[in-house]
Amino acid sequence: MQKRIATSVDGPMDMLGIIQSQKTAELLLDLNVSSVICSAQTASIETAMTISKVQEAADCLGAKSVLRTVGIERLQDLEVESILNLTTGLYTQKPDEPLNKPEHGWYLDNGRYVGTIKGPQLTPGWLDSLDDGVITEVWYRSEKVWKTLLDKLCNESGAEENMVVVGHPAVHIALIGHCLNLTKEWMGSFHLDAGSISVIDFPDGPAGRGEIRCINYTAHLGRWSIPVMRSMVDKEEM
Repeated sequence: MQKRIATSVDGPMDMLGIIQSQKTAELLLDLNVSSVICSAQTASIETAMTISKVQEAADCLGAKSVLRTVGIERLQDLEVESILNLTTGLYTQKPDEPLNKPEHGWYLDNGRYVGTIKGPQLTPGWLDSLDDGVITEVWYRSEKVWKTLLDKLCNESGAEENMVVVGHPAVHIALIGHCLNLTKEWMGSFHLDAGSISVIDFPDGPAGRGEIRCINYTAHLGRWSIPVMRSMVDKEEM
């Protein structure tokens, strides 16, 4: 599960992120999740809590499930935002000028529109724009995460355990690369949208080879997979 980040500053999710996390929790309702692993970022923790709460209320929500308790664990190595150097930018615009607002974090302050946006934008191919040193650091950190997740799956007591991992799209792309035994140079060939789900299955157990079941699944988000901005609606009306 790829979390949505409202701005480059660690903080709670915006409304779209909240809706996407709820939609994701609903999709996972009939899946017996054993644990949720998330980064230390606030948005990641909030998403993990939403998934956990819905899982624990599955019986009350009509899902065919036994009473369960889903633990949440924070994994520091899942946090790659600092590596990606998601710096905060300040933008101002006069109210009488055409308003071309970035996607996130805008507010009106003394007649000026002021906002913050994250550094690299999550558009297809955005990873290719990053320095090789940044990609290398994300790749090696994700390798540690991959090994940690496999160890945790091996230590699970149940015959079939489902683990949900919540973090930045960059670390999920790297994890997919490790599963496929690729090199870091392939990272730019993948794209994951905010709120999307990718599934890795281990038919022979965690000690066996992982199989990618799906990548960048967003159908569960419905109309919330691609935000409709006010400027887009205005153009359609014209």
